[in-house]
Amino acid sequence: MKRLYTILCAAVLALLPSCNFLDVEPQILVEETSYKTKDDLENGLAGVYGAMGSEAFYGNYYSLMCSNVDDLCYFNRGTTNSYIVWYRHDASSNEIYQVWTKIYAGVKNANNFMSAIEDSEFDPDDEYYNEARFLRAYYHFILAQAFGDVPLRDKPITEYDPAALSCPASPQEKVLEWAIEEMEACLEKADVSLTNAPSRVNKYTMEGILARVCLFMAGESVDMTDIALTKRDYLKKAMDYSYDVINSGKFRLNPDYSQVFINYITDTYDVEYYESMWEVDFLGDRSNANEWTNGRIGDLIGLQSNGSSDYKEFNCNYSYGQYDGSPKLWYLYTGDDRTDKEYGNILKNDAGETVKDEDGNTVYCFDARQEWNLPPYNYAGNKNHPPYGIPDYEGENAAELNVCRNSIDKSPYSASSVTTTEDPNVAGGIRNAGKYRRETEYEGHKDAKMLYTNINYPLLRYSDVLLMYAEAYNEYEGAPTQELFEKTILKVRNRAKVSTKDFSEYSSQEAFRELVKRERARELCFESLRKYDLIRWGEFVTAMHAYSDWGGDPAWTGNAKENYAISIGNAVQQRHIYLPIPNIELGVNTELRQNPLW
Repeated sequence: MKRLYTILCAAVLALLPSCNFLDVEPQILVEETSYKTKDDLENGLAGVYGAMGSEAFYGNYYSLMCSNVDDLCYFNRGTTNSYIVWYRHDASSNEIYQVWTKIYAGVKNANNFMSAIEDSEFDPDDEYYNEARFLRAYYHFILAQAFGDVPLRDKPITEYDPAALSCPASPQEKVLEWAIEEMEACLEKADVSLTNAPSRVNKYTMEGILARVCLFMAGESVDMTDIALTKRDYLKKAMDYSYDVINSGKFRLNPDYSQVFINYITDTYDVEYYESMWEVDFLGDRSNANEWTNGRIGDLIGLQSNGSSDYKEFNCNYSYGQYDGSPKLWYLYTGDDRTDKEYGNILKNDAGETVKDEDGNTVYCFDARQEWNLPPYNYAGNKNHPPYGIPDYEGENAAELNVCRNSIDKSPYSASSVTTTEDPNVAGGIRNAGKYRRETEYEGHKDAKMLYTNINYPLLRYSDVLLMYAEAYNEYEGAPTQELFEKTILKVRNRAKVSTKDFSEYSSQEAFRELVKRERARELCFESLRKYDLIRWGEFVTAMHAYSDWGGDPAWTGNAKENYAISIGNAVQQRHIYLPIPNIELGVNTELRQNPLW
């Protein structure tokens, strides 16, 4: 499948043999850049997109270290050279500085690209200019969401104007307001086809991201004092934009949740359902100069497999597996919102008795997302684990019982070094985040360690749009409806193959609000969204401190990871809602001031 190359700011990567835009060679944008052909435009636009594929952005530092440690996901190591994942960082953190500079490099590339088009014979209103303008706004949204008040840079900076380097920060709300206006201005000229999806943005991608930005703008953390519109206005925008995506009829949920992520792992675009509406492309594994990538997805977050030899014999390519799902996430899957017949992942009959198969074994009913995101195994570098799992049920009720079985039990996976048992319903608090696994069944065998991967990363999925619409509608209208419940929440849950309580349980605004929060957790965990959801709901610090409430829970199985997670949660303070402005940047930009709590 053709992919948009990732780039480093100071390097140009090799060109794949293809005539497709997604394989073009990114062009580093400088003041003297000029565009004479369509190929020039394609190369320049690839450079604007390229910032996202850096290790500092979605390859690791922003996506994982800065954004993926939350109440559902913790860093499972007791020591590390980086303190971001422990919430013990400060303004001297190199990783935070790299995040700052890489995202602003994307802003710079967008400004230079747009300026070069304006100085060329090409129409500034064409699709290339429009996409760059949207990306510039998106990068500013990410910066304002993560850092708070940041410089708004909407014009190129030349070497002949060094004074322009010093720029005071604009208030977070002003940056967000500007970003929304810029994104909205891009809609009229945006491509309505899915020809370039999901590597490049189109009108519906823009609307989905706009819904996200508007929900954040309407959240608890943003000060609206000097903004013309109200939070209610932005809720209406979020509702309208997400509904327009739904109403387009162009997107559907892939009936197999796991396949959504297998597509990311196998580097495959889903052109049947288009559930992945926008993703960051990574290419290669650094095995040679033509296979360069900056993505650590699957290596740092994934199923642990770190043996020292015979890599080509492993069932899972090398992975540190540094991130685990929390007990909170585990129990969100097993209990809340499921009927009594499936509570605790155990199937019960009408009399409330546990259903057994003909051999007396308990029949399990797993949420399809739970079985994929929190599998009961990893690899720990051992290629010789015995087979894991229980065969399909046989006998009189086999068809009925097998519907309730999770697919992992039926597959030839290796045994777990996590659970050390064949009970797939234990050790829920120490399971690797399996969403971006490097199993060779999907990625193919590697003959060496290969720490960098070609696993793509989701930026926007259709399930997220459904849940954003559900949330925005409920908050704006004051209560949900049966139709809303069925067309959003129930669609997502039915895909997960779990039972759901009746709408009557969620008919109030508050009850539905909490349902949406839980469903976003179950559906979108490990996608760099949860932390910012908690922040906009005003719950981040409280949710992190609640790790202590899980102390001694059986889900930890007495593992030392319990102490690591609780320590991380306890370290979080109010100031961690934002990242600190890097010290190096403060030294260069004398107009900047540090975030107040830092």
